[in-house]
Amino acid sequence: MPSAAAKTTPVFAWFAAKYGTPTPAQSAAWPQIARGENILLASPTGTGKTFAAFLGVLDQLAQEHAAGTLRGTIQCVYISPLRALSYDLEKNLREPLRDLFGEKPPIRVGLRSGDTSSGERASQFTKPPHILLTTPESLCVLLSQEKWLALLADVRWVIVDEIHALADNKRGAHLALSIERLAEGRAPARSSSTDAPERVPPIRIGLSATVAPLEEVARFLTGTHGKCAILDVASAKKIELRVYTPLRKNPYPEAGYTGQRLIRELGELIKKNTTTLIFCNVRSGAEAVTFWLRENFPELEDVIECHHASLERDVRREVEDRLKRGELRAVVCSTSLELGIDIGSVDLVVMMSTPKGVSKALQRAGRAGHNIHAISRGVLMATNVSDLVEACATTRLARGRHLEQVRVPETPLDVLAQHLVSMGCTRRWSRADALALVRRAYSFRNLDEAEFGDVLDYLAGGGASLRQQYTEVFGKIELDDEGFETRAGRVRREFLQNVGVIPTVGSVRVRTRSRALGTVEESFIRLLRIGDIFMMAGRPVRLDRISTMEAWVTPAPGAIPTVPRWNASKMALSNRVCEEITDFRSELCEQIVVGTPLVPWIAQRLECDRPNAEIIARIHLAQQELSEIPTSYFLLVEEFIEGAQQPLPPYGEGNARSGGSKKNARGRPPTPAAHHYFFHSLIGRAANDALARVVSYRLSQLRGGNAIATPHDYGFVLTVAPRQGFEESELAALLDPRKFEEQVHASLGQSEMLKYHFRNAAQTGLMVYRNYFDQQKPMRKLAWSTEVIFNVLQQHEPDHVLLREARRDTLRTFLDTESALAFLQAQQDRPVRLRRVERVPPLSFAMYATKIKEALLVEDPYETMERLYHQWWNEIEHGPQPAGT
Repeated sequence: MPSAAAKTTPVFAWFAAKYGTPTPAQSAAWPQIARGENILLASPTGTGKTFAAFLGVLDQLAQEHAAGTLRGTIQCVYISPLRALSYDLEKNLREPLRDLFGEKPPIRVGLRSGDTSSGERASQFTKPPHILLTTPESLCVLLSQEKWLALLADVRWVIVDEIHALADNKRGAHLALSIERLAEGRAPARSSSTDAPERVPPIRIGLSATVAPLEEVARFLTGTHGKCAILDVASAKKIELRVYTPLRKNPYPEAGYTGQRLIRELGELIKKNTTTLIFCNVRSGAEAVTFWLRENFPELEDVIECHHASLERDVRREVEDRLKRGELRAVVCSTSLELGIDIGSVDLVVMMSTPKGVSKALQRAGRAGHNIHAISRGVLMATNVSDLVEACATTRLARGRHLEQVRVPETPLDVLAQHLVSMGCTRRWSRADALALVRRAYSFRNLDEAEFGDVLDYLAGGGASLRQQYTEVFGKIELDDEGFETRAGRVRREFLQNVGVIPTVGSVRVRTRSRALGTVEESFIRLLRIGDIFMMAGRPVRLDRISTMEAWVTPAPGAIPTVPRWNASKMALSNRVCEEITDFRSELCEQIVVGTPLVPWIAQRLECDRPNAEIIARIHLAQQELSEIPTSYFLLVEEFIEGAQQPLPPYGEGNARSGGSKKNARGRPPTPAAHHYFFHSLIGRAANDALARVVSYRLSQLRGGNAIATPHDYGFVLTVAPRQGFEESELAALLDPRKFEEQVHASLGQSEMLKYHFRNAAQTGLMVYRNYFDQQKPMRKLAWSTEVIFNVLQQHEPDHVLLREARRDTLRTFLDTESALAFLQAQQDRPVRLRRVERVPPLSFAMYATKIKEALLVEDPYETMERLYHQWWNEIEHGPQPAGT
């Protein structure tokens, strides 16, 4: 608690009158911040983290104003991963200031982001805010301009909100360097005992609702030279999670293998609650669910809205403001409302499909009941049987707060290159001083001096292969044996337009005559013709015309639209949930062997209700009947020869529930026979991607030709020509852990994945610019430029700094090579079983569905999945029944 004196100050008196007693998070944080300690505060959404961090800051500034000692410089910097968080916080901070000081408070709050107008930026320089709300990118822009350094020299508090969303990626590494530079530039203070100046580092405050391990994130916050108090008050808020599913006798009715068949149930949940927030895992899913809800519930059409990051800022803010005012019954979003934006009162959070991790489930559920006394109610809606087990496992882990572990990226060289250019914009640096500062950031604590030198050498002229002819093109710094400085003029101007690590994906702005709606990817819009209908903000629009970077549309109510796609990465199932599902399967097999009644056992083990337990039992018994249940004791590989069995009947034949016959719309024969091998390695998509690449590479070396690998969270599918088939005895060679990393490298070769990560590294590392003259460069030009450079470097300088970084990103971020290798090493002591199956077994269907979606098949993949589901579900219904029913 604050001191007795602090309690009587106007700020704390205002708080007491407005909110009464402090929350546990506030009681824990206030005294330690007052003592000048760095803190990491872990507390659920709705437990008062904002005032836990800010009230002491406001109180100190108010006291200094009263004493006439408040300086007109920036005193506190608040950094959030989302611009919307800063926008929201600005409004929230103005309330106590207005109540305390009237309409023109002496303590100024300013918002600085990429959206801030040039006029507002100029005003902030001449009359700086005492509290600056910003993003990692905008903070770096300020630190890159000498004129701003004096205004940042008095910063006493640095607050990092939603720190979990930054610590595990390059934006976090970028921010960590900025914070160390901010601390380096802190003006000396006068010591109370001597006249000697004393440099006092800013107090660092990290906030998160869901983060682990706390010790690692605390080190990320404070760097290698600081200490941090960890305040874990997670138990202060009650979060209630449950699994809701309509899966009963017919778990896969005609509506298909998507969330569309859950829309009726979802609509009924919306009707039962005042305000419902619905999360989808991707933006296209949010668009589709919004459209389906409006189509099925026209009476709710005007009170259901869509919200995601590709919608225009004004569109998103309008939705947020309507939500706060209680004007909406439901908002469907992707991850855009996951973080702590104040969205007012929400009764229920629904997650369409599982959020792929425990932390995300808790983060999303915490958006409901947004105050300390309310219960946060969250529902996971399973869209298929894999989802059902996943949802039950996630819910069970969430109840015990078994969070995923954050992995802080180490030494990203492209981020380092960008910051060295930024540092050189303000003064000349010696190599030793620059290296010492960089190593204080936790992400760069192990930076090798030789690698540091390589980055400087690249910045001086582009690297060994480019230096002789292209130094003027690629050179960013003037470098000698002692130190470096960034080139003046054009280089510094272009740098300020290209700060940040978020890669350009190539987007086209969609506009009506009166307003901008948002962006879609170039690759999507180029496939459309004038007059085509697609979806924006859950509403159909007709394409009228296209220019280089803009598309004009008009509303098309009543039309059936195409759902846009965005190049957002698929969320991978977390390792923690993978382990829980694997443990469940292994224990289930043991219960089957000893004859335990399965339904009550499953209900207890997964903490789910009886109807869900019945479905799970029947699915796994069917798996055991057609193949066997994969466990942690062995690796199951299933061989399915497509076309070897009797042709599948057209949709509707032999299925009384189908609602009639629906022949293949294209009237073509089934696809040619192919060998599919289902590898049941439940280690997550990224690890399976690495594993699948090596197995397919080895098989191609062994048999010739190309094997096609399709990764999935639950394993991968290897599709081969008949002559590439293999026996159980050959699996040991395909799964040998020796030379694994070397062969992952070899499998990448000239792959598009490696080129993609090089393009990102080249943008972050300033080899190519994403922006010129404040305009985003078209994606096709950016891709062409980077591919030319990529090919040159691959041939002449394969160890180039940015190629090195691209390979590291590919192997450690997109692919989880480390986990894949650990799996193979553990697998050496376990048997591998090859089962030949006549039908796609239930636990393989999700992998097969991914294969269908990602391959070019002759017949419609939607119909293929429907027919297969109905076929094997018929077998399940007439097959073995679970014991204990």
